[in-house]
Amino acid sequence: MFLKTHSLIIALTLTGLGFFSRDTLMAQHPGAFVPSFCIAPQIGTDIGGAMPVPMNAVGGNFNAYPRLNATLGARFFLNIHSRWTLGVNLNYKTIAMDADARVSNQKFKGENMVQYFTGTSQMSMGFTMLELPLYAEFLVGKKRQHGIQLGVFGAYVFNSRFITNAVKGFIGSEPDRIDSEIITPQVMDFSSLLDTWDAGLFAGYQARIFPRIRMGLHIMMGVKDIFLPGSEFFDYKMKQMRGSVTVSYDLVRIFQR
Repeated sequence: MFLKTHSLIIALTLTGLGFFSRDTLMAQHPGAFVPSFCIAPQIGTDIGGAMPVPMNAVGGNFNAYPRLNATLGARFFLNIHSRWTLGVNLNYKTIAMDADARVSNQKFKGENMVQYFTGTSQMSMGFTMLELPLYAEFLVGKKRQHGIQLGVFGAYVFNSRFITNAVKGFIGSEPDRIDSEIITPQVMDFSSLLDTWDAGLFAGYQARIFPRIRMGLHIMMGVKDIFLPGSEFFDYKMKQMRGSVTVSYDLVRIFQR
């Protein structure tokens, strides 16, 4: 009887020690990392447009007036580490901008000829696109509520326009030569020469302001000309540059931490 009682006491003691050890380990690692995947609807605003590269390529002053437009989309991100996340955004947006330029001997290519324009012109452009940024995010802060994002993006352009209106000035076959003077505004529509896709670099910052709500600031810089290859109407390139402010809601969480 004594041996049975003694064995029971030892078994209960070992069991208690086992539970105590497990609870102690869990207490020591309360924030143990578990990979998680999230889907978040996203809304925001975008501002930007196509800019001459380099800016002084127009040979005068270039004043841009971008329009503020809405963005609709979603974020998909996977936590692969306590500090690292891989993310993909899918955005539907329209980028629009007006601009005026005062140029001197701006070179442009017409049909089988090269001409130089001096004077004032106005531009109107717009691009409706489906944008897909792919990035890595590094989380900072004690609660990992701030994220620094770096990556690339691709975009398919559904609809675009690029219209230039020469308001006043003169055109010549050589610099500083007056072959014809512009008395009434002349409209030139280059929309048919625009390419249907864009690609470039993506950078952003994101903050978790509530448990499921995040606010982000993103910058996109295109690396290719907005015109079709071989167009070469201007003697410089124009590339997309834009920024966005977004708010997203973590709607679906899988394997939540």
